[in-house]
Amino acid sequence: MLDRPPPKFVSFETALRDWWSSQPQSFRESISLSVARACFRAGYTAGKQTTERRFVFKAGRMRITVWATGITEAKKKAEAEADFRAAQKGWPVPKAGWQLQEER
Repeated sequence: MLDRPPPKFVSFETALRDWWSSQPQSFRESISLSVARACFRAGYTAGKQTTERRFVFKAGRMRITVWATGITEAKKKAEAEADFRAAQKGWPVPKAGWQLQEER
């Protein structure tokens, strides 16, 4: 039983509960759990993507966030996401393709 390797995936809620319970009481009283959850989510998401970076693009009136290893891969993912969102809303896909502008 002790030889079993730890699970590869830990759910967000489990990780948040473990982190929150490890904080000192004074910290837990000074900040609300909802604010702590938002901050923890940002760090948790970035920490899970150690080989990838976050890219944010503007395509028309959409703001698209993707995780990728490089800009080329990020643009491909963003174009696919823009196509998907446009199809969901019944918007036509531009004939010249999506003009992606990277936001910083």
